[in-house]
Amino acid sequence: MGDPLTDDTWSMGKGMTFSILQNPLRARLHSTGEEAFVVPAHWHATHDEHHTVLKGRLFVTQDGVRKEVRPEDGPLLTKRGVVHSLETVKGEETIIEEVTLQGDEITEQKHIFFRNLFAIGMPGSFLRVMQVFYYGDGYPELPFRSRWLERLLVVVAGGWIASWIGYELPDKRLRMDKTRFPPTKKVD
Repeated sequence: MGDPLTDDTWSMGKGMTFSILQNPLRARLHSTGEEAFVVPAHWHATHDEHHTVLKGRLFVTQDGVRKEVRPEDGPLLTKRGVVHSLETVKGEETIIEEVTLQGDEITEQKHIFFRNLFAIGMPGSFLRVMQVFYYGDGYPELPFRSRWLERLLVVVAGGWIASWIGYELPDKRLRMDKTRFPPTKKVD
């Protein structure tokens, strides 16, 4: 069901759909519970996220502290720089939404990030995932937790090697990190 590059809803696996919703702009994951949905530990340098559970439970680990989040808890803030992972519960229907706190432009870039990530197929090849991370402000947590090595890994693997061997983003509009990709100034 659906193509991540052209449709606003697509299948992500057994019993899971991902949707881009409007008014307000947000991303939604719906899992029937046939499988657990797991996002490995990672962090972002330039944006904050709100995760809201609409149905079911979500386990979120932030900087090593695991929390159970339910609908009555409201939005959970994950600030930039905080290592976080997400996990739904197998056997439970779960609906979660995510927005970024830097406005619709960054939220739209986050959606282009998701479109690229799921268009390459998950789990994708390591280099393709690192390329999406490079353009989309994502950094995997390494076992020894070294931020400069995590950044270096993404820049070298995703920014250099992936491009060098011919990988390209499926949706080339992804330019989330304004420090890496400054907006072009309009000349009057």
